[in-house]
Amino acid sequence: MPTEPPPSRYRVVERGRRLEVIDTRVTGAVPGGQPMREARRPRREGGIDSSFTTARFYDDKAPRRIAFDTAARDRLGRLRLIAMIAAMAWVMLAVWQPWVALAPLAILVSNGPRRTTRQRLTRWLDRYEQG
Repeated sequence: MPTEPPPSRYRVVERGRRLEVIDTRVTGAVPGGQPMREARRPRREGGIDSSFTTARFYDDKAPRRIAFDTAARDRLGRLRLIAMIAAMAWVMLAVWQPWVALAPLAILVSNGPRRTTRQRLTRWLDRYEQG
């Protein structure tokens, strides 16, 4: 004797040439088939979206906690992407020419360029701490 499968938990509706899947078991689902809106992550007071603690390696005033608003976080995200692309390019170049791998080590070992870079990064982080 064959049995009927249980009713599907999902319903597919076409709206504006797009298919939308509606989960009927989610609390707060509207019975009329309207999809629920995605809940946004709640923002903290003052528009602060994320923060991090600095390290003495790159910040003269470390340790300090710096908070970022959404615009600064997006700007830093783009900067991180550029840094990752530059690092991948450096690795590819170092595979092609192994002596290139030693150039960043010279900067890290010598005290002058490292101190200058740390001072510039500290000034750059000061802008985010104040504003």
